[in-house]
Amino acid sequence: MATQSLVFDGYFRGDFEPRCFLWADEPTHDRVLFEIPAAVLKNVLGGGNGVNSERNVGLCERERLRIERACRRAFAERPGGRILIEPRHFQ
Repeated sequence: MATQSLVFDGYFRGDFEPRCFLWADEPTHDRVLFEIPAAVLKNVLGGGNGVNSERNVGLCERERLRIERACRRAFAERPGGRILIEPRHFQ
């Protein structure tokens, strides 16, 4: 699977839980949603905030290159429209 075809949005999104989302365009799957959960924010990226979505998004922006690489690995492993990023995708 050619993961180079993923074109990531220019920004991360947060919500009311300690996690972030990153969307990407991909020719076969159209839009792909990557979820970066609290465990990754805390244990892999060394941050995460249970009550402040803006801080979580800021952390993801600072770690964008690492997160995009992890997203590419996860998509290559299991292509789909919604992908949960796991700590192992950062190895």
